[in-house]
Amino acid sequence: MMRGDARRATIKALEILNPKIVGSSIVIKPNLASRVRDRGENTDVEVVEGVVEHFHDKTDITIAEGCCGATNLKPDSTCELFRFSGYSELENKYGVKLVDLNTDVFQEVKLHDKVIRVAKTVLNAHYLVTVPVLKTHVYTTVSLSVKNLMGCLEPKPTTPNDPATKWEIHSELSECDRSSPSRYEWALRKFERRLIALYEKLSPKLAVIDAIVGSEGDAPIHGRPKSMGLVLASKNPVSCDAVAAYLMGMDPRIIGHIQLAQRRKLGQTDVDQIETNVDLDFHRRKFRLPSSTE
Repeated sequence: MMRGDARRATIKALEILNPKIVGSSIVIKPNLASRVRDRGENTDVEVVEGVVEHFHDKTDITIAEGCCGATNLKPDSTCELFRFSGYSELENKYGVKLVDLNTDVFQEVKLHDKVIRVAKTVLNAHYLVTVPVLKTHVYTTVSLSVKNLMGCLEPKPTTPNDPATKWEIHSELSECDRSSPSRYEWALRKFERRLIALYEKLSPKLAVIDAIVGSEGDAPIHGRPKSMGLVLASKNPVSCDAVAAYLMGMDPRIIGHIQLAQRRKLGQTDVDQIETNVDLDFHRRKFRLPSSTE
């Protein structure tokens, strides 16, 4: 973990971590959600640029995202956010390729109880890097390295008989009757199991979390910005999420999908057992939780 300027902090964190590339190409998956800046809703382009700078002379790089969120899956929404957030400049400066995952070729994959189409760009990635922004989430409490992978799913069905999509599986929660806690809990557990099944299928090799400005409260869309000034990096995205949740003032042991990942032996989530280069308590803050968790 490093503090400071987004690009330099990212480069320094990766120099210390020294991740080893597997395969001949890298796919970087940021999180772009809305047309706003400095509110902890979109991955800062300078963090992604730091990742690109670290790897650009070693292999081919693709930056891939499939926007959802406030864009409401409008045509060209991802390309629009690439331009708005400065990602298009990386294409010109470093020769990286930008891919809109919402328009990618998809492959059917069984995730827990449903067949869902996943973008082939990430399915076929030799080395997948998940680069989210630090924020709370109205369904999963936090949206970090693991939750970021939901952007790799097909956005909306093209025919009534198509497999489930990211829009549909999010709608199962948003439309669930919360006056019935047991029904909502059942829907949430299904969502978490699908999410972890997706994580296992995509198997990201590196997490870099943009914690320069995070978002608290009813994020990802209606959150409030929270300044942290940090960049986190780890070769184990699950452990990275556990540390990030701890820095947000939470106990990662009570966050459903993080603990499900621990039970499936995908990463250590006890922060006392995770090696870090800083005193976590010094950097810890109290993030306001989503109203859905109250």
